[in-house]
Amino acid sequence: MASLVAASPICEISGPRRSLGLTPRPQSAHSFRITERALDALCRDCGRPLAAHPVGRAAVRCPECFDGFLRERDFEFLSSHAELGVASRRIIAETALRALVMESPPHRKVLAMHIMEQYALAASDLIGLYYSVKQRGREPLMSAFLGFKLDRPAAAAFFREMATTPGPELLASLGLPDVDAIAVRCPSLSKSDVRDLRKALVQMLGDFERMGEMGEPAVMQLAQFIDDDRGGMAIIKRSDWLDNLGLRPDQVAAIAIDGRRRTVNVTAISVDEKRLQNVITAIDAMTNAASNLIYGVLTMEQEKRRGRSATGRTTGTR
Repeated sequence: MASLVAASPICEISGPRRSLGLTPRPQSAHSFRITERALDALCRDCGRPLAAHPVGRAAVRCPECFDGFLRERDFEFLSSHAELGVASRRIIAETALRALVMESPPHRKVLAMHIMEQYALAASDLIGLYYSVKQRGREPLMSAFLGFKLDRPAAAAFFREMATTPGPELLASLGLPDVDAIAVRCPSLSKSDVRDLRKALVQMLGDFERMGEMGEPAVMQLAQFIDDDRGGMAIIKRSDWLDNLGLRPDQVAAIAIDGRRRTVNVTAISVDEKRLQNVITAIDAMTNAASNLIYGVLTMEQEKRRGRSATGRTTGTR
């Protein structure tokens, strides 16, 4: 735990101590001063004063220690996220679609908008994971993923990469083996593990290919929910009071203020079960791709650890 932090010097004693009848000895200006530096918070891991690092007093660790703290937990984070978090967008969207069938028209509209929000979140999760895995080594994977914020350029770049990059190049950029070279890259894997990894990577590439086919329309659809320059969104039943156009009876809209353009954005979607099922299919592809990507990354990390362990045993027997 960090030590107590003083907001300002506690005291500076000066003047005669009359109550005890003592004659004060001459003191230097700083003899009784307790400095702020003496009460600086300390890094929980390395023990150095946090004032020695360019961070705020409220920090628990210095930047270097926090970086190491996260890196040590990157793969445990991925494993735990894969167990539940990855599928959460699909679970919520599928539940909303099932409920939508039996609901009243107003409730159907709310659920339809909720499904679209899960679509945007699933895309953000996958694209954030994709870029986090590609850059791993430069910063902890966990901080890159949790700090990722999807915007239009990132979404456009992702769908363009999916459409134009050959599968082997995608795998190489993610630190994953070619589907036909798994046994060579991962000699410690059993034959069944090699088959499982190959199946996961083939499925991931197939989902990536489908996302590449979605292309610009997918970017435009996402842009309605991820625009950087607008604030929060509100669901509305009618929009004729705003744009004089109005919504069709089967539509629902969300509005948000675009501060940069000084306008109000209206995002209208149709409560059409067939179209919403297509959205669910896209969410399913995104979550499956994320799950298989994590499986591949964890398998390769396991292979590296086995290799280091084997090297250590070989060195120890010499």
